[in-house]
Amino acid sequence: MIKINLLPADLRRGNRLPAKVVAAAFGAALIISAAIGWFGLVYFGHLADAENRLTTISAELDSRTAKVKYHGDLEKNRKDYALRVQTIQKIGKSRRVWSKFLDELIDVVNNNGATDRHLAWFDSITVKGDPQKGVTVKLPSNVQGDDKSLMANFHEDLEAAPFAKSLSKKSDPSFKQENDPERIPSAYLTFPMELQFVPPVAKKGGKKKKK
Repeated sequence: MIKINLLPADLRRGNRLPAKVVAAAFGAALIISAAIGWFGLVYFGHLADAENRLTTISAELDSRTAKVKYHGDLEKNRKDYALRVQTIQKIGKSRRVWSKFLDELIDVVNNNGATDRHLAWFDSITVKGDPQKGVTVKLPSNVQGDDKSLMANFHEDLEAAPFAKSLSKKSDPSFKQENDPERIPSAYLTFPMELQFVPPVAKKGGKKKKK
């Protein structure tokens, strides 16, 4: 006998999807959704952490860049300071301490207050510098009395002074006798005095002369 099912197609028992298939499909959909949600959570969570780390590292890098620049400036200043110190030291070595020279000269003239060897004074002091020949000091000098040995003693004391080691030459004794009624004794010997100092030490490591 022929049976005719007049129910709609979706209500026909034979065309309906099995419940297990529907449940499996639904479960799979849930699993996929959960997986996508978990992946998104993990991805965006890691992304946020990465962005935070990037921000921290960028800030640290900027700080280190500033420190590197500061260190570079300090190094530049250190080299500049070292160069200045070296220049000052070179100048100091090439210069004569004139206050020390004057102290030593005064010690010779004063002779610890004793006048038995000489009683001397200067009319003036003239200093002339020459980088090649050295410094020349002119001291028009006088010695009280008419005894030539007093002038000789004064020359000897000058030659024995500490600054004499730096002299290249000294003027020879030559004098004339003068008289001053206001002095006792009135006679005195006047003579030129010229001290020639050695020139500054030549710079080391200079260029060699071409042969």
